[in-house]
Amino acid sequence: MTTRLEPGELRFGGAFSGQIPGRELSFSYPVEIIRLERLEELVPFFGRLQERLVQGYALAGYIGYEAGYGFESSSFDLRHAGGGEGIPLAWFGVYRDVEYSAPAENVRIPGEGPRFDLEFELTEADYLEALGCIKERIASGDVYQVNYTGRNRFACGQGAPRELFRALCARQPQAYTAWMDLGEGCYVLSLSPELFFEVHDGMIETCPMKGTAPRGADEVEDRSLREGLARCSKNRAENLMIVDLLRNDLGRICRPGSVHADRLFTVRSYPTLHQMVSSVTGRLKEPYTLYELFAALFPCGSVTGAPKISSMQLIEQLERSPRGVYTGALGFMLPGGRMQFSVGIRTLVVQGGEGCYGTGSGIVWDSDPQEEFGECRLKAAIITGKQFSLFESLLWNGSYAWLDEHLQRLGRSAAELGFDFNEVHLRQLLDRHTVDAGMAASGGRYKVRLVLDSSGKATVTSERIGLPGMVKVCLSAVRTFSGDSMLRHKTTQREMYDRQLKLARQAGFDEVLFCNERGEVTEGAISNIIIRTVDGRYLTPPLTSGLLGGIWRSYFLRTRAQAYEEALTLSDVRDAEQLFICNAVRGLRPAELVPFSVE
Repeated sequence: MTTRLEPGELRFGGAFSGQIPGRELSFSYPVEIIRLERLEELVPFFGRLQERLVQGYALAGYIGYEAGYGFESSSFDLRHAGGGEGIPLAWFGVYRDVEYSAPAENVRIPGEGPRFDLEFELTEADYLEALGCIKERIASGDVYQVNYTGRNRFACGQGAPRELFRALCARQPQAYTAWMDLGEGCYVLSLSPELFFEVHDGMIETCPMKGTAPRGADEVEDRSLREGLARCSKNRAENLMIVDLLRNDLGRICRPGSVHADRLFTVRSYPTLHQMVSSVTGRLKEPYTLYELFAALFPCGSVTGAPKISSMQLIEQLERSPRGVYTGALGFMLPGGRMQFSVGIRTLVVQGGEGCYGTGSGIVWDSDPQEEFGECRLKAAIITGKQFSLFESLLWNGSYAWLDEHLQRLGRSAAELGFDFNEVHLRQLLDRHTVDAGMAASGGRYKVRLVLDSSGKATVTSERIGLPGMVKVCLSAVRTFSGDSMLRHKTTQREMYDRQLKLARQAGFDEVLFCNERGEVTEGAISNIIIRTVDGRYLTPPLTSGLLGGIWRSYFLRTRAQAYEEALTLSDVRDAEQLFICNAVRGLRPAELVPFSVE
């Protein structure tokens, strides 16, 4: 059973704080809708919001990115500013009450949800030309970072927005989730990972996020990655830069001397990554107006660049279309002064049967243009919703090797990606297969493949294998992207790996090695790699290079003396005393790298 979402109904869940655990904040049946259509009306717009808040009403809605131009009217041509996609620059419903209700989107839908074909408004040539302009401005000293973005559009029929939102919520349960039915077939769907600001009891808090590390393949590796992020001087420096910017912004609206960075460089763990987060707080001046609050903070510096005004001016010149809700702010304001807003990233608008989803990246002087373009396209993968399954390849040799480790990894991926997972059922299925396939009676070594779909349905197949031996390895000319979080899960979404392995085997090789966009060696199509250096150390690429944390790799790091994670280049591999490949089915095998590449 699914709660019906009426026009004008807004829901905030996930990381949005509520007073009752496991409940959403629900705003229903607005008594009034307050829209901002023209930037010249910005001051009276906020005045009307303030008036309704003082009268005891709750407010919920969004402020679009282009509304930020109105706070700096002398710097922008307000005549050309629009909300994007035909929606208002800002929209707030006025509500008598706020309810804490069960999540309306926690009902699983069949398969992976709707799938869409996205069309990016920028060609690669367009994108590279814009980045050239940005780098010229960086070289001239006008800016030193610019967040450049574009819009992805797709057809989205009746009923699809709700199905899409459920599917996205299942994949990202810890996001700041927001569902907005604005009426007349217009919807806003947001799964932002980033808090903009929160106000409670006269205090305001912002939580700048900068610095990430992937989750580990097991508890030991996960703890190592978390501790490594906490110690990383580069990430600390970048995080501190944002902290200083936000302290300056808060200083415009808070009491003198009250702004503090209370918690620096805290590492929070999320389903797919560890994130470095700091906290900046201050006590708001009394009295203050909503206009003054948003004028000091909006838009969030993480979606503009630096300096803020200069980067916004360049964004206005270069971007093809208005951002609208994307990179704006979504949230609510309650009587008594409580407010909470997220940054409008991972946010899309559906109207008139068409969806629009913005993606972008932060451009600095040494940004690689092709890499940045690839990142924009990769970030759109959340919407394409391509159907896939999780799988594990296990060794049977009288019993299942590493069974607990395989099921732990499968369970982590299932939780992170919104799959149903029943460990007891899977163990029973594997045990039954050993009998049905005659493995227990015949003896020998078998490769067993366990496949799990999103609904929890599992299948098991097996094949007899021989003893491992020396392996001939070649290189792939196709680069992987280290930021692709799906590389850290064992999924059937591996067409590129399968295609490259097929080409390698047609050329007489057993395995093919991949490099990422930085030229770091990552993994094979079906193996992790390890090298032994001339000084006796054993090195394997870190998960931050973009690879699967293999079962045998994790065991090797735990138990082998002088075994370490370290980013490896092709030169490191070629100069190694010995190259090995490893996986849980065939163990550790010596390998020979042949100077041959498959396209």
